[in-house]
Amino acid sequence: MEFGMIAPVFLFLVFTIVETSIYYYKQSHLKYVLSQAGRDIQTGEIQKSETPWDDFEDEVCAAAEVVFDCKDVYVDVRSFATVADVVFPEPTFDSSGKPTNFVFQPGGASRITAMRASATYNFITPFLTNILQPDGKPVILVGFSIFKNEPF
Repeated sequence: MEFGMIAPVFLFLVFTIVETSIYYYKQSHLKYVLSQAGRDIQTGEIQKSETPWDDFEDEVCAAAEVVFDCKDVYVDVRSFATVADVVFPEPTFDSSGKPTNFVFQPGGASRITAMRASATYNFITPFLTNILQPDGKPVILVGFSIFKNEPF
């Protein structure tokens, strides 16, 4: 009898903890995707490739496939002369959470490359959805990485 009164609150807390953990794991994995894909830019392998965008997309997919569907990970890659020059424009997203102003400019040898990635997440736990997605749009996960390309 007593468990019947406590069970809904207990299950809500369990599901909230599990889903929040999944959310933060995906956020962390997105940063891992950037570090893995960025290694090939940093060493110049992507820039020397015949099809740089396709090869970079393959690297992103290989790193993301455990947690994300590859088509749901969007990466913005920009090149700068110095770290002080690193400025990203404000990201814009359509209603489904897909960015509309991401570009692919990996830069050359000894340049600063800054990358940001985004992916969407939809909560399924009742009330958590109402709190974190009141407008019904997906939550956007974001990761950043900045590095200096090697002198390739």
